[in-house]
Amino acid sequence: MRGYGQLIGLVVLFWTGSSQAGFFDFFCLQSDSECQEQTNSSAPSQENQSTILPSIVPKMPCVDVKGSASMEGVDQAFARKMAIRDALKMASIKRNVKIKTDQSVEAYQLTLDSARFTSSSKIKSYTITKEGLEDPEDQYGQTKEGALNYDVLLNVCLTEETGICAGSEGNQYQTRLAIAPVVMPFGSEARDIFNLLPGYQIELERRVKNKGHHNLTRLLNPVDLQPNKAVTPNLDPQLLMDIRNQTGAQFLLLTVIRTLSAQSDTGIVNTAKRFYNINVNPEHRYIEVDWYVIDLMKQTTRHQARGNIELEGDVLVGRNRPFGSNAFFATETGKALDLLLNQQTQDVLDFLHCKPFESQVIDIQNGEYVIYLHESSGAKVGDDLAVYHTAGRPIRFGGVELGQDQVPGAFLKIKRIMPKFAIAELTAKKGVVQVGDIVKTW
Repeated sequence: MRGYGQLIGLVVLFWTGSSQAGFFDFFCLQSDSECQEQTNSSAPSQENQSTILPSIVPKMPCVDVKGSASMEGVDQAFARKMAIRDALKMASIKRNVKIKTDQSVEAYQLTLDSARFTSSSKIKSYTITKEGLEDPEDQYGQTKEGALNYDVLLNVCLTEETGICAGSEGNQYQTRLAIAPVVMPFGSEARDIFNLLPGYQIELERRVKNKGHHNLTRLLNPVDLQPNKAVTPNLDPQLLMDIRNQTGAQFLLLTVIRTLSAQSDTGIVNTAKRFYNINVNPEHRYIEVDWYVIDLMKQTTRHQARGNIELEGDVLVGRNRPFGSNAFFATETGKALDLLLNQQTQDVLDFLHCKPFESQVIDIQNGEYVIYLHESSGAKVGDDLAVYHTAGRPIRFGGVELGQDQVPGAFLKIKRIMPKFAIAELTAKKGVVQVGDIVKTW
């Protein structure tokens, strides 16, 4: 019996050790540092690692796709770029696609049959696996008529991570933002706040930078307003063009403090105080701020939002607490404006996120092309940019110019980046690149 009991004890001991190893393996997956420590001590074989890990660690979904572009009227380099673009479009609809169909039948006949494909997958990276001109002969051995296509085969890895932009090229770029001076139609409502308008603009710039958007500039020119007039964005083309030329910004942020009105109750106590000429401080304040994001390239309002707060208590600040100081933000009005500043900053950054970079060719020197691009945009030497030509006449409707059609006409590669511009060389073209042509990430 004693030998039998020893045998049972050995079995229990072995089972306990195996169970502990099993639990450790589970927690090991949750902590890479602890896993590495234990791996060094237990020294498992390389063969075991290669067979176990791929079955546990989720892989990024990757798909193989083909893209094609015609060689008619273009050089091979340009067709290659367009074929890559075609393949990337095809890759995005390989996973997580939603299909919306629209059909209409009249007199037993199908009069409308359309489908729209949208995908929640975004391109993380891609690799060219094969490329070249298509076979000049068809499947029957006959020579194909017309221009051949340039074909590329890509292995594209997709993701659904939040924060990743839909396009793969130029995701790292930050569009340039110009922050205009803050305006206020009724300045008398802020008599108790010192340095409100310039302080608000500086604080807004600081918070946008602290959130990680560094490609911005602050306008210094004041904006004059007439009292009792409606305040709306001034979309005068010449004004917006001057701001664009002065700053190189793609977007302009306008801020209007609509009201900072403060009131006091009309209760019996306050009525008595007023009867005896005793000072009655306001007990309520309503704050409302509007902001607009103007596209300086297209000269139109792209985004607008509003924030408002109503507060009670000691709503007066005092001019000994200048806007932006710790003493100011400790007041009730300061706390309210702090919340509105945070709301405006996040809203503007949410709008700017994933907005494609857009600029212009501003000069051509010795066969090189000068692009209006600041080094704080995140652009790097070797980046590819697409050049778009304007096609046809400006589109007009109801006496208003709506813009012009744009078609891709060339590709540029950045050679050098200076503080306020970049030098690029031509890598592929369909037409002549001229000063004023639009440059975009593709």
